[in-house]
Amino acid sequence: MNTHKQIQQIAATDELLDQAITLTPIRKPKDLNHLQRRQQQRAISNDMIRVAIAYGQQRSDRHGAIIYTLSDRQLKTSPYAKFTDTLRGLQVICLQDFQNLQILTTYWNFDSKRKARK
Repeated sequence: MNTHKQIQQIAATDELLDQAITLTPIRKPKDLNHLQRRQQQRAISNDMIRVAIAYGQQRSDRHGAIIYTLSDRQLKTSPYAKFTDTLRGLQVICLQDFQNLQILTTYWNFDSKRKARK
């Protein structure tokens, strides 16, 4: 069974993901499907995004966006510990609007992937 399918099965039973805030992609007039295209290009599923938001380290940038990052430390105590190599370095960029997270984009931070493997 492939990794995406296994993560999907664990996410279906994870109670912390059920309590997550509603996720909606931001649709800009010039690029309506930016998030979906980036997810497909980078092999990132919706369940992976939900895991990053639920378990990732949260920080704010100077433009008001919230960045969620998955690292070994966060994954070690989660039900996704055996997928550490797969999920390490996943970053999700969001804007928060009351109880709704608007996702701008998602990508892999290869610098954190390299540091963890050394």
